[in-house]
Amino acid sequence: MKNRRPFCFLVLLLISVGSPSYLLSQNLKMGGVRVWDHEKRQFGEVSDLEVAQGKIKSIKASPRVSGGEVRYLLPGFCDASVNLGSNSFGGGTTKDNLSVYLQSFISTGFSHVESVGDPDLTRVREEITKGKWVGPILLQSQKPILLSSHVSEPPGPTKQYQMVGLEDAKISISETKEQRTRHLPVFLKKKDGLSFPQTNLFQWRKDWEGKNYIPIIYSFSEELAWQDALDTGYLVIFQPMPPHSRLSSIQTRSFQWAPILNVAYFQSMKENPVLLKERIREIAQLHPVFREQLMDGFLSTLPEVGDPTISQESFQDFQGIWKTFKEHPNLKQKLIFASGSGHWGAFPGVAAIQEAYLWEEAWKETRGDFVVPTSEPETSFWKKLFSFSPKEKVLLPTHSDQESIPENRIDLLQILTEKTCGFIGADHEGKIKTGGPAHFSVFKENPLKRTSGIFAIESMVLGGKLVYTPKPQKVGKKP
Repeated sequence: MKNRRPFCFLVLLLISVGSPSYLLSQNLKMGGVRVWDHEKRQFGEVSDLEVAQGKIKSIKASPRVSGGEVRYLLPGFCDASVNLGSNSFGGGTTKDNLSVYLQSFISTGFSHVESVGDPDLTRVREEITKGKWVGPILLQSQKPILLSSHVSEPPGPTKQYQMVGLEDAKISISETKEQRTRHLPVFLKKKDGLSFPQTNLFQWRKDWEGKNYIPIIYSFSEELAWQDALDTGYLVIFQPMPPHSRLSSIQTRSFQWAPILNVAYFQSMKENPVLLKERIREIAQLHPVFREQLMDGFLSTLPEVGDPTISQESFQDFQGIWKTFKEHPNLKQKLIFASGSGHWGAFPGVAAIQEAYLWEEAWKETRGDFVVPTSEPETSFWKKLFSFSPKEKVLLPTHSDQESIPENRIDLLQILTEKTCGFIGADHEGKIKTGGPAHFSVFKENPLKRTSGIFAIESMVLGGKLVYTPKPQKVGKKP
């Protein structure tokens, strides 16, 4: 039997192995850790960290490293837009789906997610608090507004606003116990290419803001919706920026933006199943919960061969919005992170990994490897853009020195933590600091050294509780 060591960095956890999360102590000590310093934008010196009653009691420098090992700690990530009622297979969520999906957020480092379009989640929160389910801290927006001049039917599956199947989990839908943020989603999808009168949009915004709501425009990547939202002063816009957007107005307007590019990516790959399967398996290397419980079921739903005509059209649609994103690197400072989990293919964690990957690829200074002649076959482009060569696996090692970490990767981390956590009102503010809540992920090595490494967590602590870690392993000696 192989020699396996327990997690020695957890010096004190007043629990027995295998105890459910609601029995875990909120007091723990960790020796030999390097904590992410949000101000210096780097990991701090080797320290001892102590948690009491779910909060960081102290972070003290220590030259002693237990067993010669060091662990790296990142703040819990935040996701500004998910839908728990849709199961990413194209249907509604069931009791079994939901428990796995909640764990999928935790297992990729997300401590807080904001639900959009779901009914009251009070009972779901209670199940998590009791420890019957493991999941992130759930926030919830106001109910989405479909404007009177909207299309007759809500966009997307008609059941996306229902927690389909949750009655099987004995979770009641109680409107009297709703706990919602002040975010007010506004679905601004045009009918027949017509704009809403800007005077109306302006007045609606003033009325909503006057009631202390923050209206969030869901633009559906339509040019008119984007331009109307900018011109009438809306401060938050979700979904991709359409091609041919007016650069001058985009640069001068003050707004925050969650592009949710991965949803368009997965839609564009529906009729390219061979490459989609390849990409899904690559993402699954970082995501054990998805790999073990959801991946095979999803891959089995994909056809062996797609429709080349539809594939080409979808490819062109996605290429347009992704190109527009690349052409606006100066908008990085306006970005907040939203995965759009719940759409087809956009499973919790999977959507976040793909979204982050698209951002990083767009921000690369060298674009030569993505310049493809128009005569080159479509498959060649997709392979260059969304597949990894044998020397460029998902977890690509880099040099060991701090300076080798790409600045863009640090920017991504700051958006996932400080910026987005601040936007949705997460209690830890996307930081690990003395006196703050103990929401953080743990890594065996510097996660910023590897492409997408920030999602390949070793374990997750939420409110001082160890809520996710690999299965316990026996300690033994080699024969």
